[in-house]
Amino acid sequence: MRLATLLGPDLKALLEDPAALREAFEDFHAEDVAELLDDLPEEQVVELLDALPIDIGADVLERLSADRQRIVLRRTERPTELLTEMDPDDRADILDELEEPEAQALLEQLEPEIIEETQELLGYENDTAGGIMTTEYARLEPELGAGAAIEELRRLAREGEAETIYHIYVVGYGKLVGVVSLRELILADTETPIAEIMTEKVVSVSPADDQEEVARIIARYDLTAVPVVNDHGEMLGVVTIDDVVDVVIDEATEDAQKMGGVVPLEESYFDTGIVEFVWKRGAWLVVLFLGQLLTATVIEKNQDALAATMELALFIPLIIASGGNAGSQSATLIIRAMAVGEAKPKDWLRVFGRELLVGLALGLALGCMGFGRAWFAGESVSAFGLAFAVGSSILAIVTLSTVIGSLLPMLIRRLGLDPAVSSTPFIASVVDVLGLIVYFTVAQLILHSVF
Repeated sequence: MRLATLLGPDLKALLEDPAALREAFEDFHAEDVAELLDDLPEEQVVELLDALPIDIGADVLERLSADRQRIVLRRTERPTELLTEMDPDDRADILDELEEPEAQALLEQLEPEIIEETQELLGYENDTAGGIMTTEYARLEPELGAGAAIEELRRLAREGEAETIYHIYVVGYGKLVGVVSLRELILADTETPIAEIMTEKVVSVSPADDQEEVARIIARYDLTAVPVVNDHGEMLGVVTIDDVVDVVIDEATEDAQKMGGVVPLEESYFDTGIVEFVWKRGAWLVVLFLGQLLTATVIEKNQDALAATMELALFIPLIIASGGNAGSQSATLIIRAMAVGEAKPKDWLRVFGRELLVGLALGLALGCMGFGRAWFAGESVSAFGLAFAVGSSILAIVTLSTVIGSLLPMLIRRLGLDPAVSSTPFIASVVDVLGLIVYFTVAQLILHSVF
């Protein structure tokens, strides 16, 4: 049951009693409270956040939709306090969603140290390591003893100066020199310097690295956080696993929408307006429709062949479907392989060889089935001739579609674009036209020249 159903009737009474309000919301996770606010009118959202303790209010604000965040910051009585209480990366994300004059006006109200910290994060692209990192992390000097290091970690945790303390980064003269886990610190003698127990080989990323690459590195090395280091070896911040989970979800959603032939949505399904839906879905539909017009052109150019052998028309849907399905399979597999780093554009020759063999095998199997069905359809033409034409065409188009479906995403990546744009509808449209060309060419060659 949603929180709005539980608390909605009592919300007005809670707003009038701050102590009861804190007690009511302490048992709920901030994500659940944000869910409640999504079900409430805008006025009540602002009123509730103004009434909540500042630490809870900031935590909830971080989890609201971008539209609700903008509304709250424009109407709340304490925008500065809420922004100050937020984690640096979340603060930067919210300000980045605002119009520049509005964001600048809010930023200028913050403390100089926070302004500098936030401006640094705003200087990075949103989809890079620098754009998703936080500057609040546990760092210690290499000369510090293990016992003193634990006391320092306690202080950092109490004061909320580190987002995670499970891995502590050892920084000397501003440069990252090693990493030590909390477990290693606890097990070490209290007088042992961190330099003697730290791991010097640290997996790190550059602030300009794409967020997808950061996600792959964290998954590959089984990390909970990865440090962000500049070209001079200076540590800038960390990207934590919770941010990476958001990245994975966002990227998977974007790829799924592109592969479905939709311009990626910026908001959730229900938060997206009808006009925006029509535009983002219609743009690709128009492109695909124009592509499908070519199939009509191909059929028009082969009217004589169809008039002479009407049975050929029976197998047009079969030819189109076989090629489209085979091409879509290959495209999906290769796009996924490139997304997780299993394949790269430079591997195109290996992919070509594998997909050619797979295409021939699949084409042969489907071609034999098509041969059997076409054998019983020949009336105005030789049964064997029609069956051979249909079977050969299926073999050719399935093989061709399999190869095209695998290589097209790699070509698109080579051009610097997202391979997900070579979506299932796009691949299907391309191979539909090629399939008909192959079908009519093979059919005319076999039926008119041999039988």
